[in-house]
Amino acid sequence: MAAFLLGGCMMPGGRAAVDPLTPAEHLQLAVSYEHAGKPDLALREYERAATGATVAHARTGQGNIHLARKDWAAAEASYRSALAVDPDHLSALNNLAWLLATQDRSLEEAERLIRRALALNPEPRAAYEDTLAAILKQK
Repeated sequence: MAAFLLGGCMMPGGRAAVDPLTPAEHLQLAVSYEHAGKPDLALREYERAATGATVAHARTGQGNIHLARKDWAAAEASYRSALAVDPDHLSALNNLAWLLATQDRSLEEAERLIRRALALNPEPRAAYEDTLAAILKQK
């Protein structure tokens, strides 16, 4: 039985299967699936993209899907994971700040996050300013 299970990961001749896509290609595929309304497939591809230089982007993408599904804890964990890898990831900063504000919790942290993003001069700036305005309105 174990030989059968292990054999599922092997190519003919006993070589391990190699993923033909790069993490960046998995990231592009994830975004395509997300835009096509296929969140489960997007999550799978974001997970495959979560290596090397694409980790923060992949974790932010996962967070966006969790946010859309109203899975607040998973969204927050994904954004925090992205920021652990790249503390200046603009989308993760903005989206975590927005999530915290919409949950009406940790407003001080939310403001600190969005002000950090604004200090990095994001484009388009208006989206980040909207997040700051929503936080300040709740304080």
